[in-house]
Amino acid sequence: MLTLKQTMAFMAESPYTGDAQGNLFKSSWAVNEGFKELSDKLDDLIPLQGRVESPMSKNKALEKFRVASNLVHDLFNNGLGNRRSHFQGFFGWAPHTRGGMTNNQFDQAERKLEPVITRIIIEAAKEQGIK
Repeated sequence: MLTLKQTMAFMAESPYTGDAQGNLFKSSWAVNEGFKELSDKLDDLIPLQGRVESPMSKNKALEKFRVASNLVHDLFNNGLGNRRSHFQGFFGWAPHTRGGMTNNQFDQAERKLEPVITRIIIEAAKEQGIK
C-alpha cells in the first residue's frame, strides 16, 4: 500500500495537475475526481453481491476497494446507520452522525477519507492491471 507521502508524490507527478486541469481533482464522496475513471473501472469488477473472487489472495486489494466503497457509501448516504462499527474498525475513526451530518462534517469526512481512498484505488488498479 502507498503511504500518504507516496500518494501525494504520485498526484504531483500526474499529468492531470496544473491550471488547465484545475477542476479535475475535486473530491466527490471521497473519490478524487482525477481517479474517478479508475474507480469506475474497478467498480465494474465488483460483483453485485458478496465478496470478489479470491478476496484473500489474488484480489485482496480489489476486495479492500469493495469494502471501502461500501463503507463510504454508508457514511455519505446513510450517516453510518448500518455500518458504524465496521467503518470505525476499517478506517480507525468514525464521525459523529447521530441526527445527521452538517455540510461541514460532510466536507471534513471527505477531506479525511480522500487520500486513503486514493491509495486504495491505486493499489487495486495496480493489482488488477488497470491503467
